Amino acid sequence: MRGFLVPLAYCQPLGAEVESPPMRFARRSKRDSEGLRRARVRQLFETLLPEELTETGVLLFYRWLEKYHPELLVRKEQDDPYEHLRMELQGLYK
Repeated sequence: MRGFLVPLAYCQPLGAEVESPPMRFARRSKRDSEGLRRARVRQLFETLLPEELTETGVLLFYRWLEKYHPELLVRKEQDDPYEHLRMELQGLYK
């Protein structure tokens, strides 16, 4: 039967040993995750506020991220997330 989302080779009766698909659960390095996060933040800034690529736009974007995507903000004990965001967006605003 065609159209299954899961390969039949991975469908086993309950309790049977099942091998995970190759590379499905490969770990990403912290550097890879950080790079992807930074790229996503920059992409969102450019697409959400194309007319506000200014210091004010950075503040508005920061508030938007806090509300809708707080996971994209860097949260370190001694760092100010807004200042960190400004550094990450450097070169994209005037």
